[in-house]
Amino acid sequence: MLSMKTAMLLLALAFGFTACSASTDELLPTQNDNSTGNGHTYNSLISKTTAYPASYAEEVEHKGRVERIDYATRDYAESTGRSRTNTAYVYLPYGYDDNDDVRYNVIYLVHGHYGTASTTFEAEGGLQRKVLDHMMENGDCAPTIVVSPSYNYGQPTANYVDADPYCRALPTELVNDLIPIVETRYRTYLTSPDAEGIEASRSHRAIGGFSMGGVTTWYALAETFNAFKYYLPMSGDCWSLGSFAGMNRPQQTADYLAGIIRQSPYSSDFYIWAASGTSDSAYRETLVQIEAMAQLTDVFPLFNLTFHEKDGARHEFRSTTEYVYNALPFFFPPQNATGIKTVEVSNKEAANNSYGIDGRKFTGQGIVIENRKKILKRQ
Repeated sequence: MLSMKTAMLLLALAFGFTACSASTDELLPTQNDNSTGNGHTYNSLISKTTAYPASYAEEVEHKGRVERIDYATRDYAESTGRSRTNTAYVYLPYGYDDNDDVRYNVIYLVHGHYGTASTTFEAEGGLQRKVLDHMMENGDCAPTIVVSPSYNYGQPTANYVDADPYCRALPTELVNDLIPIVETRYRTYLTSPDAEGIEASRSHRAIGGFSMGGVTTWYALAETFNAFKYYLPMSGDCWSLGSFAGMNRPQQTADYLAGIIRQSPYSSDFYIWAASGTSDSAYRETLVQIEAMAQLTDVFPLFNLTFHEKDGARHEFRSTTEYVYNALPFFFPPQNATGIKTVEVSNKEAANNSYGIDGRKFTGQGIVIENRKKILKRQ
């Protein structure tokens, strides 16, 4: 059982409340049934989200940039197999061009109905981009590239329910066509663009989405589980057994997903970080499925599944920014930023200085070695 002091320190690391140095030996938890091993501990299935600082909604001095990618793909939804072109937008954190030795994790964020690939970084005056800029600058999570793809074939369907086959097709399109392009063009953990390379790098890849993007996220888990380790379904249930099946047939949906995961070599190596607002029209349809899944403790213990709610949040894009703010440090925590094990500083004179965990001189924030001890430094 964690002491009260340790628990408070864990929360401080997880949500960025601390503003001073502390020993990481105190901050990093021992992995157990209620711990993710990523600096967070959950003691119940449902928890509240934490609001990002108000300043995060303002422009930061050091902005990341968003690039457009038009890529060749096929018609996976309408089963014609015809060639087509789709568009995605890629967010690169500030400093990407200056850090040739840094590799980046990747999260794919899927828009809701009536959205497009550009929605993620343009809606609400670019709110998501602004928050990401602050997170990257402040070291809230490890270096991460954010990709906004689209399941729309040119334009949204008139009825959002009719978008289901397109949502189902997108994860296949990502694995076959977009991931190989994005993750070889930019410095990621993908070493080869084939299925084996994508599977080998799954622990550095997440997918999430809002509303019908949430439906898409569940399809990614059900049909491309070997490609993604982390899942962020926001205000959307699983439709693998039919429209609104997660809400109307929660136990059957839970059994279906559990059956897929049990057969995978990654049956204990994944995390579903589901979210919705308490005033969201999709709140109950998402939560009842999560509650049914949580009953299958051999597959979905707290170590693999939690639900996060924002009080009063409605079914609207703005709320998703807070969900991403909470989930990203959980998926890709800052202490894993360089992917290099901790080293000792042997030179006694040099030991009085601060060094990054790869042994280089360190002047910013994050985990450093100072006087031969690991220290977490935050501004």
